[in-house]
Order: sequence, then structure tokens, then C-alpha cells
Amino acid sequence: MRAIFFTLLLFIFGFGLGQDLVFVQFKDKPSAQQYFDNPQLMLTQKALDRRAKYGIELNLQDVPVETNYITQIENLSIEPVQISKWFNGIFAWCTDAQVAQLENLSFVLDVKSLVQNENATIQQSKTDKFVEDFESVSDTDGTMDYTYGYTHNQVTQLNLDYLHNLGFTGEGISIAILDNGFPGVNTAAGFQYMRDNGQIKDVYNFLHQDENVYAHGTHGTVVLSTIGGYIANQFVGTAIDADFYLYVTENPAHELPDEEANWIAAAELADYHGVDVINTSLGYNDFDDPRYDYSYSDMNGETTYISRGAQIAAEKGIMVVVSAGNSGNGDWHYITAPADAKDVLTIGAVDENGNPAWFSSFGPSADGRIKPDVDAKGVSAAVIRPNGDIEYSNGTSFSSPIMAGAMACLIQAFPNLAPDYLREKVRQSASLYDFPTDQMGYGIPNFENVHEACLGVLDFDKTYVRIVPNPTPGFLNILSDMPIEKMELMNVTGQIVQTFGATKSIDISVFPKGLYLLKVQLENGQVEIKKVIKK
Repeated sequence: MRAIFFTLLLFIFGFGLGQDLVFVQFKDKPSAQQYFDNPQLMLTQKALDRRAKYGIELNLQDVPVETNYITQIENLSIEPVQISKWFNGIFAWCTDAQVAQLENLSFVLDVKSLVQNENATIQQSKTDKFVEDFESVSDTDGTMDYTYGYTHNQVTQLNLDYLHNLGFTGEGISIAILDNGFPGVNTAAGFQYMRDNGQIKDVYNFLHQDENVYAHGTHGTVVLSTIGGYIANQFVGTAIDADFYLYVTENPAHELPDEEANWIAAAELADYHGVDVINTSLGYNDFDDPRYDYSYSDMNGETTYISRGAQIAAEKGIMVVVSAGNSGNGDWHYITAPADAKDVLTIGAVDENGNPAWFSSFGPSADGRIKPDVDAKGVSAAVIRPNGDIEYSNGTSFSSPIMAGAMACLIQAFPNLAPDYLREKVRQSASLYDFPTDQMGYGIPNFENVHEACLGVLDFDKTYVRIVPNPTPGFLNILSDMPIEKMELMNVTGQIVQTFGATKSIDISVFPKGLYLLKVQLENGQVEIKKVIKK
């Protein structure tokens, strides 16, 4: 209680002294042409390659904010909370007098307050949302499957083991986790696999503007564990071979909309690095200062800055995966921002039997779109704590990263299919696609069915690899416009029956009649999977 009271005092005597959070929007980007002429000044080659792959053109959002504008604002003793190139401006805490100064600057287009309810007053400190997001429960039976152990149900419920058996475990796919801290990720045994393999590619703390992410709240640690955690025969995350970008955006000490500014800055950094997937197990609707509170009508994908930022990230080709929220049995009841953004994949929570979790937030969005999109396990989800212990916990905080890892595996399987296409195929595969509900959306997806649906697209799209004759009683000729690195012949259950090198012909006469899959790894990193029928 003392800690809560102290936090409230900091708020009252800090931000409460006539300062409001504002967004200062600039009129232009006068150096834009320089960046368009040299695109690697604004994005890494990995990011540029992702844009090119999906046919996404560069635009003014990609150009950094004019540094001279920032300098002039700092000369007014105004310190930016965060700088946003997507919105072309800065977030800052300002007094009325400072707002007047900003409005007189020639390059400032507008100064917008984030206050929603001017007359609201502070009544009491609000509960940290992670208290309800993370609820440990006892391990009642301790049973383990040799392969997945404690994570068996949360993987197989999605039929994601089908993709794993095909060799798709997120390798080469990058995932950014935007959360409140990652203590133990640098020390606990459950994260040793990702450390030993160099899978942590970037870290940044947007609260303190440094690289210390292995402190603060523990929520990010347990979220990350559901994707990348690995303990042999006990715990296997949904994408253990992915690369990870760990960003601290959430402040455990308070709940104020400057956290939205941190999130946007982190999403922009993730885009800069060419990240494929963003997971955010965060949601916003009420704050320590109720003047900033949102209403359900604001959950339209267009009102909150964080939802607008999440939409921009999706438009840049990032698969943005978001928790629906834990308000299903509370007064709020509905999804929270940024789960309302149009092109994010919003995830509800279910139990081991596929029933909706009592806490999982309801849709639709305020403008009537089906949300959540799909569901994953969020009741008694297996997680790894910072001290290395495996526990079961509750929350859409866990259903979201479980799904984010699954989407990383799907992107690895079909790297050239656009995120919006993959999202729709995931929805179509789900258990309630024909009869969606307000709490479960389209239901629980089936990644084997998604894989089959996407294979059908590849059969008709132009690819590097062709195989003839097919069907065949014996020899297959492999015709490829790109050098082949290796090939694997698999049965329909995903088991590898034979591995081949860079050959142009293979003999399958010794195998029984039926359907097989030929996985072809090309030298450029692309993977193509072809259906083969043995006569």
C-alpha cells in the first residue's frame, strides 16, 4: 500500500503541476528527398527487403523527423518524451505557457492534448493491470509429453506441432516484444537456448533511454517465454528458433499515456530493423489520471495514438499481434487499445478445452468489426519465471505471444505471402469462422489447415521450383531458377523420409504410393514446398 501511495504522490506533485501530455505535430520534413535518395539512412536493408517483398512503397512516414525542429523545442526547456517519425512530431509534458510557445513556432502545425475528459478528478490509485494479467496457479499433475512437456496443450491446441514437424520453428523470423521488462532472460536456464544461439538481436529501454532491459517488471519475461523459452523435454515455446528484439515501453510505476508514446517509438525501431512480428501484451483504456481515460466509443481503431501506430506498423508489412485484454468479467468488458486497430491480429484467451476464458475481453470494435480475431490458450498457460521456474498463469497476455510465435512459424513457411493474406487464412481456419462470437471472434485456428490453404496458393503462383513428372512412379526431375541448397522428402505427417543435396533428380521408387511433400531450401534462403504424388 505504501508503494502505491508513493506512486500516487509522485503523480500528483509531478505530472499534476499544470502539465499535460501533448503531441506536437510538425508541418513538413524538409530533408525528405535526401532520405528518399539514400533509403538506408532511414531503414536497414532488412527492412527495405521486407518492403520490397510485399510491394510496400516508402513514404513520408519513413523519413526521420527534422533534427533542427527538435533542437529548437529543446531550447525552450521542453524535453520530448518520444519522437515519432510516423506522426511527424514529438510527445511531451507541457504547461499551458509552453503550449503557447510551441504554437508560435513556424514549423509547428498543431499541438494536440491527449486529455480526453478535462473535468475528471483523481479518486484513487488504479490497480496495475499486470496483477490480473499474471495469475499463477498450481501445477496439479505435472505430467509431461516428451517433446513439449508443459507447453504441449498450448502448442497442439493450434495444431502448430504440424508446422514444427515440417521444420518451421521461426528460424530467420524476427519478433519484437514490447513490454515492461525482461529480468532473468539474461540468466535463467529457460532462455539459455536463445542466448547460446545469438537470437537476442536488439534491446532498448524506452523509459530510461538505455539498453538495460533485464530489470523492471517481470511481465515481459513470462510473455517472451511462451515464444522462445526452451527446456529440453519440459518446455518448448511456439517459435524457439526466432530472433528477438526486446523493448521496454511499459512503466511499472504508473499508468499514463506516455506509455503509448514509448510503444510507438519502439514499433518504429522494430520497423527500422526489419522485424517481421510485433507482440504486445498490453492494452489501454484507463489511467492513473482519469482525464486521459478512453470510452468504448474510442475503440474504433482511429482515436488512440497507440492503435493508429499499430495500424501503421501493420501497413509497413509487420505482423502485429495484440492481446484482447482481461476485462471480460469486469466493468469495462471490452477490448482495449491497440486491440481495436484494423489490421492487427487480436487474440482472445481460451482454456485447454477451447472454452472462452472468463476474463477474456469482448468485442466487437466500437465501429462493429469482429474482434478478437482468433484465440489461443490463456488459462493455465505454461510460462517460465525470471528465476527459471515453470508455472501456469492466466491472461490474454499469454494467448497473444503463443499466437505471435505461431505466426512467425507460418511466415517462415511462406515468406513471400503478404501478412494480410496470412491473417485471413488463419481466420478462415478457425473453429468459429462461420459463426463468430463477441468473445472468441473466429475461434481457435488450425495451422495444419492454414498450411494446406497456403500451399494451394503456391501451386498456382510463380515460384522458382518445378518438379516433373508429377505424379511419378520413380524419378522426379527438379527444375529450379535458383540454386538449390538441400531438399527433404516428407510424408503427410511431417516426418522426413529422406534428405537430398543439391541434385537435379531424385528417385522415390522405393517409397509406398501416396502423397508426399518435397521441401526445397534455395540458396537465397527461400523455402518452397511441393506436393508430390507417388504412383
